[in-house]
Amino acid sequence: MPSLSPPRVPRPVLAALTAFVVLLTVAAVTDLRTDPPPPGSTGAREAPGFLTRERPNIILVSSDDQRLDEMQFLPEVERLIGGEGITFDNALTPHPLCCPARAELMTGQLAQNNGVRGNFPPQGGYKAFDESEHVGVWLQDAGYRTAFLGKMLNGYSYKDGRDPGWDIFDATSHGFADYYDFKQFDGDEVVDVDGYYTDYVGEKAVEYVDELSQDDEPFFMWVSHFAPHPSRRRDTCEKDTCGLEPPRSSPSALAEQERTGKTPHQDAADELARSVIESPAFNEEDVSDKQGLVARQPKMSEKTVVRTARGRASALSSLDETVAPLVEELRAQGELDNTYLVFVTDNGFQLGEHRWFGKILPYEESVRTPMLVRGPGIEPGTRTSATATIVDLVPTFLDIAGAEPGLLTDGTSLLDLWQGLEEEELYPGGVLLQGGPYKPETGKTGWLYRGLRTDRYTYARYHDGVVELYDRDRDPEQVQSVAGRERYAAVEAELARRTTILSACRGAEECHQDFGPVPEPGR
Repeated sequence: MPSLSPPRVPRPVLAALTAFVVLLTVAAVTDLRTDPPPPGSTGAREAPGFLTRERPNIILVSSDDQRLDEMQFLPEVERLIGGEGITFDNALTPHPLCCPARAELMTGQLAQNNGVRGNFPPQGGYKAFDESEHVGVWLQDAGYRTAFLGKMLNGYSYKDGRDPGWDIFDATSHGFADYYDFKQFDGDEVVDVDGYYTDYVGEKAVEYVDELSQDDEPFFMWVSHFAPHPSRRRDTCEKDTCGLEPPRSSPSALAEQERTGKTPHQDAADELARSVIESPAFNEEDVSDKQGLVARQPKMSEKTVVRTARGRASALSSLDETVAPLVEELRAQGELDNTYLVFVTDNGFQLGEHRWFGKILPYEESVRTPMLVRGPGIEPGTRTSATATIVDLVPTFLDIAGAEPGLLTDGTSLLDLWQGLEEEELYPGGVLLQGGPYKPETGKTGWLYRGLRTDRYTYARYHDGVVELYDRDRDPEQVQSVAGRERYAAVEAELARRTTILSACRGAEECHQDFGPVPEPGR
């Protein structure tokens, strides 16, 4: 019976054909791996060949209590992130207080939905947070390696152990409020650190990028700094209450001061302090239009403002020094061009505006935040005036990763905005502002206030019924509330209506709804 085998191919011909096929395959794979992802591509369903292309890494770097006008003390952040990416001029924090803001950064949910309304129990703190559902868990489920480094939600202790969702978990337990000599829960061990907090976090961030880059999986890391949060004075501590002092300077800053006689950025810090002191909002003479929390405050010392501004500038200078090594490590590992690097803060800080030293209140100094991003598809050196909030970051990270949340998120993805594909109004009805709870030390619960910020107005209704309304077009410093004035009656009613609706919103569709234009004030 004749053989049915195919004719034998001579070895030289077979070798040539094999080499040709290999060359074609290598060329195709190289093309897929080196071409930038299509704009807006965030998952296998959207980008042909996406599974053969590395998904982008994501690094979130956050400061703590930083004012927007303090970006001048972060030239490396502006150069290496904003200069190579996009800068937001109108980024906001809906709940300007440490723990609620950090819970929003973990979940993409507003406080009424994630359950963290304050810094302390029963309505806030780490104990009020569901550590089983957050961005680390969701990205880990999507195949990302994950790392958390630095300040966790207020109230976390090493006794709470390692949170789920983090392959690398290096969370601060306590002591960092003094900037020196603190405890870290590193992996599964309690480590006493003898050094400066910002230096530790910066060095560990570089170390973890090196470790995460060794694997084939993409990675997400949150680098959570404490600067420029005030430090605590031990000599005034009584139980859990301590007086606040300017942040303590790093060894390098102290050496610079010894050498030059000035703290880092001292001249610029003095200029910022002068602008605060000269503002109509500083030490307002007439606070009869303000809620009692503000109305009861004494006037602030100008020396305190200057001293605080200098300390904060010095602390931010140390944070700024950690950015270039992080970028260089990403470049050295071949990861920089495939990494979204995001810089934000949790909330702003008032330096005596409206007689207030701190945050939580619905004034611009507390709710305006920096947001700078570089990464694939982002045009270097761009700016946007579009409104965005820190609640939108988790949905954006999930969009980048092609991941799904375990909970309904209230934010919306900013990826198309980052990449210049659209500049639609993400908050056409305004951004919900809220603070609370009030008087937690007495056990009283409830919201301190709920309110709304639109492009023109800031509205707040406090727990005691006091209403503040500011027309920022005419009163950008928010000195004189126009609540109760007849010509603003329609404006006030509309903003009150929107606040009531958004205070109960769940999910992006409800929390970003369009209510139409706000009525014009009467004549």
